[in-house]
Amino acid sequence: MTVLGSPPPLAWYGSSFAYYEEDPAPTEAELNAAAAGRRADRLARFSPEQFGPRPGGGDSSGVVLGRFLPVHDGHRYLIEYARAYAGRVFAFVRAGNDPIPWPVRRDWLTELFPDVTVVPVESRPGTPTDNAPRWAEQIRAHVNPDYVFAGEDRDAFMASLLEAQFVRVDRQAIPVSGTQVRADPWAWERHLPPGVRAWYVRRVCLIGPESTGKSTLARRLAEHYGTVYVPDPARPASGFFKPSDIPLFAHQQQTAAALLARRASRVLFYDTNPLSLRLWSERLFDAAADWMRTAGEDDGIDLYLLTAPDVPFSGIDEYNQPAERADFHARCERELTRLGRAYVPIAGDHEQRFARAVEAVDALLARPAA
Repeated sequence: MTVLGSPPPLAWYGSSFAYYEEDPAPTEAELNAAAAGRRADRLARFSPEQFGPRPGGGDSSGVVLGRFLPVHDGHRYLIEYARAYAGRVFAFVRAGNDPIPWPVRRDWLTELFPDVTVVPVESRPGTPTDNAPRWAEQIRAHVNPDYVFAGEDRDAFMASLLEAQFVRVDRQAIPVSGTQVRADPWAWERHLPPGVRAWYVRRVCLIGPESTGKSTLARRLAEHYGTVYVPDPARPASGFFKPSDIPLFAHQQQTAAALLARRASRVLFYDTNPLSLRLWSERLFDAAADWMRTAGEDDGIDLYLLTAPDVPFSGIDEYNQPAERADFHARCERELTRLGRAYVPIAGDHEQRFARAVEAVDALLARPAA
């Protein structure tokens, strides 16, 4: 019974309080019937056609925009996502005064994604919002995209300029950024594609007369630093060379170096290189192929370790000519000086040589990456 002047009793229904005055609670059957009626009413207002076709497909096009400085697994995930979504994908690379040239980044992306069209877009000082209209104009010269794929919400503005649908790809799935990689590439080594690894690898070449421990030292240094080294292609040969052998050795060495740099960690050691082979050719034949001179003067070596002929000779006795070995050592030093190459003299017994080489390589690796 309700007392006059007092509020009606409260009842808890679901997530709110409701007032009632002696009304009976609805039965379970009544609640189910009401829910079914509401559901039928919603379905009556929509049809499957109103949801549109499945997104993506072979005729659709998508855009990815970034600096790719450098390309890393986060970028790869973004582009792979776009390729799985859209039939045609365009990667627009913001190109300006960057530490890694645009052609290098283009080659990385083209190698990884041969089916993706890679195009530069001009970048000028200013915020992304300032640059966006100019970028949109450059993009439209190549494609009117259906989608813009990006990991940042701010890129929704670009999508609106292009009248494309914005698809946000959660980059935290692979938490790595270009800023982090540039600051310390090898802390993010597992996220670097082979071509990018080669870009950041430091190169150290052993140079000097025969039988001065170059091959042994190269192998030992590679083991010490947990990396690989480029063997001397002439080492397995008999020692009696024709002029045509030297260019072959140089080409073999360059091929191996290019491939091994993609597998190296932090540093790649060379048992020899085109400069060393060119000097050796001039010693044997008083001449060398012209292309070897160019290759030797633009070899990308960061540091030379110049081994002195002050250890006991091992090899064919006929080649044990101390005066010629000393002269070749001096010639190597003069050439390194003429070319302005950084080099460190390596002398003493094998342990002293190894210790001096490690000291020099540690100093090289301590310097910031380019």
